[in-house]
Amino acid sequence: MAIITLVGEKLARPGVEFIFYGPAEPCRTCKLAGVCVGNLEQGRRYKILRVRSMPSHSCPLHEGKVRVVEVVEPSIEVAIEPRLAVAGSVIRLRFENCNDPEKAELFRPEGLFEGDHVKIIEVTGEVECDGKTYKVVKVMRKKD
Repeated sequence: MAIITLVGEKLARPGVEFIFYGPAEPCRTCKLAGVCVGNLEQGRRYKILRVRSMPSHSCPLHEGKVRVVEVVEPSIEVAIEPRLAVAGSVIRLRFENCNDPEKAELFRPEGLFEGDHVKIIEVTGEVECDGKTYKVVKVMRKKD
């Protein structure tokens, strides 16, 4: 289900993804904060589905203007133990350790937290790290 929020005019395009890191100081007194930051969860990744054809609003953070958009949490790739990599299953996410900084985003992707319940959409490949082979899966977070 889509979430309504506000993003800077320059980012307001379908397909753009962003991580919500929490409200900035000016947001605390903004009259639009409930719509802008109130619907988003800190640390989660969002993808813009649609830009609504409404007037833009003033914002001191986004170079002056923000637009109303519809967002969803997109699927995210993560490396997991091979025995858990079954398309269609729901698992409790446990991050595996990998000492290769170039592979960090696969082993601890932004937008997911350890302990999240996720549905495995598809198995997309394999990755090796520290002498072990892991499956790369595309997952969607299941909200409780």
